[in-house]
Amino acid sequence: MFEQWWPHAETHYVGLRDGKLGDTLTLYYDPILRYDHRRGPESALMMAVYLAPQKPQVAELIFAAAAERLGWMTDAPLREPRGNPRFTLWGLILAREFGDTAIYDKLATHCEGHHEPAWDTATGEFTWGFRLNEPHPRGQFNATRMMAEALSEGAWRRLFDQPNFRKFEEPTVYGVDFPTVCLSQARYDVARRRLVIATDAGLPHAAGQPTAFRVANIDPASCQVEIDGCPSDDWRVVADGLEITTTVGEHVILITQSR
Repeated sequence: MFEQWWPHAETHYVGLRDGKLGDTLTLYYDPILRYDHRRGPESALMMAVYLAPQKPQVAELIFAAAAERLGWMTDAPLREPRGNPRFTLWGLILAREFGDTAIYDKLATHCEGHHEPAWDTATGEFTWGFRLNEPHPRGQFNATRMMAEALSEGAWRRLFDQPNFRKFEEPTVYGVDFPTVCLSQARYDVARRRLVIATDAGLPHAAGQPTAFRVANIDPASCQVEIDGCPSDDWRVVADGLEITTTVGEHVILITQSR
């Protein structure tokens, strides 16, 4: 469907002509009113994020045009409306995706000074306040910012072009007592037939309390479990795999299958 729609969108929404962008792009189109709301390339940064996996060259054109319009390629201080970090956040994502470290560093430096990064010691939660003075951190902005933190160059495109379908058959962790404790890693090493799991420190008031999680798609009869480098018997067989018992805190659990 996308490929059928794209020629129309490329001409009428993106305005691409001979590999070049026009001065404005469609922010949204109302088919009932037949209203085409056109803005500068900076308003199309979100569009570029969505286009990056399927039309990376076009997405990078939009990113470059927006970066030039917003002065991200200069030494001038970043311009950002108070309480509206959208352009900056989308720019961070695209800079990561396209490997533009100069722009990423410029935007990230601005974020450190203006987006109020904060660690809540009572809940163990890290968020950004974005100078909104709200009782709860703005979820959409924080999720977008975290996407930029998690990305590496080309990762957004690979997520769509090279999906990992093996994960649906490989050992899978579930039943984590979130948010009391979270996983900082859960990765299956195919060559070693080993599931590597790491838990974080968890909620401060829950440190040391017992907790458990389960692993599916695994044969308990062929498993060896290590917790923090020592063999462990703190697990039991359940219907679809096994259940690991540990405590709230930072731990590394290795589950190795012999066959």
